[in-house]
Amino acid sequence: MRVFLAVCVLSLLALPSQAQTLWSRPYEPDQIAVEALVPDAASDASGLTGATFLTATLSLNDNVELAAELPVARYRPSAGGSPSTTAVGNPFVGIGLSSTTIPLLFQIGARLPVAEANQAAAIGQATEVGRTSAFGPEEFGLSGLLNGRLEAGRYSTLRLRTGLEFGSRPAPTGPDRVRNWRLHYDAQLWREGDRLITGLTLAGQSGLTRSVSRHHAFLSVMGNWNLVQPGLLAGASLNDLIREGTWTPIVGLTLSVSYGRL
Repeated sequence: MRVFLAVCVLSLLALPSQAQTLWSRPYEPDQIAVEALVPDAASDASGLTGATFLTATLSLNDNVELAAELPVARYRPSAGGSPSTTAVGNPFVGIGLSSTTIPLLFQIGARLPVAEANQAAAIGQATEVGRTSAFGPEEFGLSGLLNGRLEAGRYSTLRLRTGLEFGSRPAPTGPDRVRNWRLHYDAQLWREGDRLITGLTLAGQSGLTRSVSRHHAFLSVMGNWNLVQPGLLAGASLNDLIREGTWTPIVGLTLSVSYGRL
């Protein structure tokens, strides 16, 4: 709890930053981003197995920002494997509220329960790093995330984000529903050069209802272009690395379009 409060206080000293996605150009309003992520899937999966996230933000004014995201996962078997499957994840819709006098961005949002349980959705769950539950089968979610950044040098900034997520999904058996609370906490160190933007990300979440945690580390690189920013990212699960000594990588391609600069 002390760590949570400390992050909140630091965020109050920061400038507003973009919300749900962690992998597009940081602190950029009016943006469309596409992220294609490939996890370390089963041995019978082809290289086309993974998930894609389409995210868009729209600033209504200096105080209000709308955000939406559509996740889609795919499972492609290697030759002679199981049939291919596709899963549309739980879409996200949210609103960001900031102040021109207090440098703070708070985003509240919801995920609509449309995801189905199949092999593609299971692949998608492995790629939702830094996100609320995008592929939980028929899971309705509410979240509140506090964003901010601190100057860490002439060309570097530290982005901090924390918040709570509530999820409700059908129980595997019976008419009851399973309800969970999760705590999200992320830190990103960004360095912006003339041609490249590089980022080091630590993303984590811990279950408050059940003692389940997920932690990942990522390195990302994207072009520092005016309107379009293509990028690469690579990371791994810290849980698997520390607890089991196994390397479970996730790699991806990103493309951000800053349409507000047109």
